[in-house]
Amino acid sequence: MALEIFFKIAFYVVFFGFAYVMTAYSRKARMHGKDTAERVKMHHEHEVPLLLRIRQIFGIPFYLGVLVWTFAPRYMAWSELGLPAWLRWAGLALGGFAVFWNAWSHRTLSQKLGADFNPALRLLEVPALVQEGPYARIRHPIYLAFLLMQIAVLLITSNWLIGGCGLAIIIAVIVIRIPEEEKLLTTQFGDAYRDYVRRTGALLPRLR
Repeated sequence: MALEIFFKIAFYVVFFGFAYVMTAYSRKARMHGKDTAERVKMHHEHEVPLLLRIRQIFGIPFYLGVLVWTFAPRYMAWSELGLPAWLRWAGLALGGFAVFWNAWSHRTLSQKLGADFNPALRLLEVPALVQEGPYARIRHPIYLAFLLMQIAVLLITSNWLIGGCGLAIIIAVIVIRIPEEEKLLTTQFGDAYRDYVRRTGALLPRLR
């Protein structure tokens, strides 16, 4: 029982630590820009409708599942995976790495793009092609951070409903968003981006 309580506390520390990174850089962007509302409106207009629907379908059971798992775990017993403790510890370590990777990726973008960077915005033009930090080898390190985080959630909670819903959302984002973003970046940066694609991997470093 004590170990289960520890994993629940650890889950929230990692989960909110990951979310804090997003919130901190979003706040930083808002402090420097007066047209945030307009840019957010543009983001929603450019977002893929299917992705918005998938978020609704899987997002609601994800957050409800987390709440029930936290406060009334007996009602989530039907979706328990019964993972061994060592695997859940591995999930905690992976979650910690995901927070670090997310922070490093956001910091790199913020340093390069300055006030033009806002993590809440996607599928919009960017002023520069970032190739430093984690972007030196991977084109989409933030999506990788989200994927690692959701794998960590699956392992820490040891619950297939919570973990499966989280993974469904991020996999949908990766499958739908990455091709759209790469199309936009190719149009914007042309041969410079094509060369960048040849040298890097989308989510993992390219083997040479």
